[in-house]
Amino acid sequence: MTKSAIDSSLEYFGSGYNCAQSVLKSVLEDKGLMFDEAIHVAAGLGGGICGEGLTCGAASGGVLAIGVLNGQKVSNRGRDKAETYSLSKRFIDRFREEFGTEVCNGLIGYDITDPAQRKKAQDEGVFEKVCSKVVEGAVRILLEMFPG
Repeated sequence: MTKSAIDSSLEYFGSGYNCAQSVLKSVLEDKGLMFDEAIHVAAGLGGGICGEGLTCGAASGGVLAIGVLNGQKVSNRGRDKAETYSLSKRFIDRFREEFGTEVCNGLIGYDITDPAQRKKAQDEGVFEKVCSKVVEGAVRILLEMFPG
């Protein structure tokens, strides 16, 4: 397992990248597939898709990474899509097994669309404590799924 990709993801997350950006950037860098626009592609996925508390950005960033990683090896569009769906489902299933849910609000235990709850979560350091573990876990799962 590549520790540096996990370390990088946590550094990116700690420096202001959202969870989706942190997962996508660290995994694509590890695999030598990083491209400049990747950070922008994942920009709206943080906070459970634009701060709505929906699908966790680390999970969304993982699915984006799978699309890039799988697309590098499959040239047939139909097969690419089917394989990407299958790999993404496997990733999400493993994510759920580890964290109980892929829903941002469920992971952090607050409704971040409610300004008072969001502030409470920020004040209690929930994003640093919980989200960093989720980012780390998503990267680890991806590296296990795509070794080497």
